[in-house]
Amino acid sequence: MKYYDYFCGGWLACSRRDPMPVGVEHAIARLDRKSNNGSDELSMMKICLQSIVLLAALSLSQAAGAHGIYGDVNGDSEVDIADVNEVINVILGSSAPVLPPDEPSCDTIPPVTVFDTNLSRRHYYRIPAIVELRDGRLMAIADDRHNSDADIGGNSGIDIVGRLSADSGRTWGETFMIANGVIVSNGFANSHGDAAAVADRETGRLLVICASGAQGFLTSTLQNPLQVGRYVSDDDGQTWSGDDVTSDIYGIFSQSPEVNALFFSSGRICQSRRIKVGDYYRIYSAVDGPMGVGCLVLYSDDFGQSWQALGGPSARPTSAPWGDEAKVEELPDGNVLLSCRSKQTATSGRLFNIYNYYTGSWGEMAVSNDPETGTYSQDCSCNGELLIVPVRRTSDGRTMHLALQSVPRGKGRQCVSIYYKPLLEAGDYDEPADFSMGWNCYQVTENYSAYSTMVATTSGEIAFFHEDCNDNPSTTAYDLLFQRFSIKKITDGRYTAITQ
Repeated sequence: MKYYDYFCGGWLACSRRDPMPVGVEHAIARLDRKSNNGSDELSMMKICLQSIVLLAALSLSQAAGAHGIYGDVNGDSEVDIADVNEVINVILGSSAPVLPPDEPSCDTIPPVTVFDTNLSRRHYYRIPAIVELRDGRLMAIADDRHNSDADIGGNSGIDIVGRLSADSGRTWGETFMIANGVIVSNGFANSHGDAAAVADRETGRLLVICASGAQGFLTSTLQNPLQVGRYVSDDDGQTWSGDDVTSDIYGIFSQSPEVNALFFSSGRICQSRRIKVGDYYRIYSAVDGPMGVGCLVLYSDDFGQSWQALGGPSARPTSAPWGDEAKVEELPDGNVLLSCRSKQTATSGRLFNIYNYYTGSWGEMAVSNDPETGTYSQDCSCNGELLIVPVRRTSDGRTMHLALQSVPRGKGRQCVSIYYKPLLEAGDYDEPADFSMGWNCYQVTENYSAYSTMVATTSGEIAFFHEDCNDNPSTTAYDLLFQRFSIKKITDGRYTAITQ
């Protein structure tokens, strides 16, 4: 009959193989023959039909499980009497609804190349970072390494550049300068790279901390160190002011001469949602130290003007196998989670630790490298991004948090993936060992791929930015690709985002 396709295809539609409940079909048939039975009968039948339709919708919704809610006619993400009434009104009015045109979801939009490495011109881009501005625009940030893909120390004149998108990453504006490397200089101005970035949620101020100078990490000494730059913008990236903060950062570890090399890990700087001192919410960043020191964690209560070591200058959150580049995130209880790459590729997974504000100390580092339940990466030592977002579990509607960890799954630097882990109870993240287990995996790309970063947007989507050998034959020359993912897509329908 003429309403069958609407019920099964547009509202109840789990698929054409699911027959319409017999009671609903009979009720519709009887209403379709209405003419002289009077309004009372129609009213009573409408109530009966509402009950039948609502029960059918809810039954199919539960049966669908992770595949989503069926029955949301009016698009408010709820199955309720308003949806039922809309269907009944269509039936009684003997007219088909006028449906709005389909708008592609973020999961149907193909990856966009934001920074395109050109091998024929030997023009290389590396190291992604991304932030969302106050007005919802996205800013993608990268190293412009010009004629070499080498890091600072093996390359000169590296710039940090950015591009803006006003349409959620579908298109991007012209490239602009954030930190200009001056190849003729042998000092701080020579090169800037490995940007770590954050946008203050209240003021919109932008902060980029970067490695600077001409001295490389592996050859850094206290007398001639790899330097540290700080760049700030108060006009959404139109203009930037920068300064050399090398002595301030190394000065934190003045009583620890073994810290003779360091740089802030690129990508996302974490901003607390709980701790505010003065004008700003606290920010955290991981710092990579030399072999034997591992990674360190710094925090700032004045949005990067000054920094302190979390746990004190002598704290060493990672132990053998020594930690390398890392990322930091705030746990739901306000404690601080560290996720670190290992300097040993044989470790094949992330190193986790937790700073507990109650005890004022770091816990015992745990290795997460189980191929089935860990953040596994085969023969690969590479950094990724760490993120915790609020979600709703599809199976029962329960709200909770979800941890996301991006990393190349391997073998080697390929198959960048997003691992995810539900955080339902405090026991899921009380200790580093608890956090190291219970992960699932969503693979982003099959290509050779390396560094990645992501932020949760105000719309609840994940803005994902990564290095990928998308259209070139070199496994060390990466294009920087942008994609948007829904939490539903990443988790195969198990969870949906809760916007904040």
